[in-house]
Amino acid sequence: MHFHRNPRCVAVAMRHFLLDNNATMKIPYNLWHPVLLSKELRAKPSKFRRFGLDFVFWRDAQGQPHAFPDRCPHLGASLSQGSVVDGKLVCPFHGFEFDSSGQCAHIPANGVSGKIPAGMECDHYDCVEQYGFIWLWMGDAPATGSPAYFAEIAAGFQTYDSVVEAPVNYSRAIENQLDCAHLPFVHKTTIGAGGRSFVDGPYVEEFENGINTWVFNRIDSGDAQLSQSELRARAAAIVPSLQLLFPSLWLLNISENFKNFIAFVPVDERTTRFYIRACHKVSVPLIRQLYELVLGLSNKFILGQDLRIIANITPQFSLDSTSDRLIGADRAIVAYRRWLAKHALEIGSVGKKIIPIELSEK
Repeated sequence: MHFHRNPRCVAVAMRHFLLDNNATMKIPYNLWHPVLLSKELRAKPSKFRRFGLDFVFWRDAQGQPHAFPDRCPHLGASLSQGSVVDGKLVCPFHGFEFDSSGQCAHIPANGVSGKIPAGMECDHYDCVEQYGFIWLWMGDAPATGSPAYFAEIAAGFQTYDSVVEAPVNYSRAIENQLDCAHLPFVHKTTIGAGGRSFVDGPYVEEFENGINTWVFNRIDSGDAQLSQSELRARAAAIVPSLQLLFPSLWLLNISENFKNFIAFVPVDERTTRFYIRACHKVSVPLIRQLYELVLGLSNKFILGQDLRIIANITPQFSLDSTSDRLIGADRAIVAYRRWLAKHALEIGSVGKKIIPIELSEK
């Protein structure tokens, strides 16, 4: 469910955040971003840090999700410490009530018939709940369309979610999953076993909403690399090995009946939350439970091998680098950086607003 009653651009919304937050980071703008699993948001308001900013997420009487800055516009109390009463978010400090659009609906100190001062409102971020995720619109334009998701796994699969939070910028985390040359070195005891260090291509196709990559790695026999036209012919007959949907969804097509999905969620400039979704077709309850346990442990172990390296890459945000020397095997990374350079803008860079020390109501 989209909310457009009170659209806010990020730059305007920062005026409240920046009273207490100095974080700045660059993220893709005017897109739906997955920010948390649906099951992470229950009836009680909850605080989540995303994009270097603190949000309060809460559900109204109909169970619809909403997101405000985690700061009451009155005196700055944390709204996530409050409660939801009759479909309104109630501040724990003085009982101010805010409706789903962010408008203040009641100030107990002013009485039931009391006037609500102009500007007594929370900045409201459009939310939608789909595919087991809560999505947040970040941008300077009204929310449009629906979140991007892979049709291949939208139905017909059993799914098991694992969550890992790690000290790495989201850009490096995404690029790592587009990197087909690191497998025999970082994952030589797991998915990179076999020594297939020679990279044909990869073959990469860019489209408006993402990147498809076909990986053709093999043992180095001294032969020349296949041409892009040869790889294109091979790719035409098979599904992509790796798929990226902007801004932050990745899919590994292991087989027709098994796929791995990751949503990369920026917590702040140096932290990313990985939502790993194993997609399979094992439906017998007990076997499924054991299978998913193994999948969860395996995915976390393999990601741990990556994190040992990428957590120490400098600079953290890939576009800040002026000295990376990319090679042919980095074609998918080049495509991602090209897209990111067009769409990433800095949030939190607006100067702090000076609040006059005077009453809002006179």
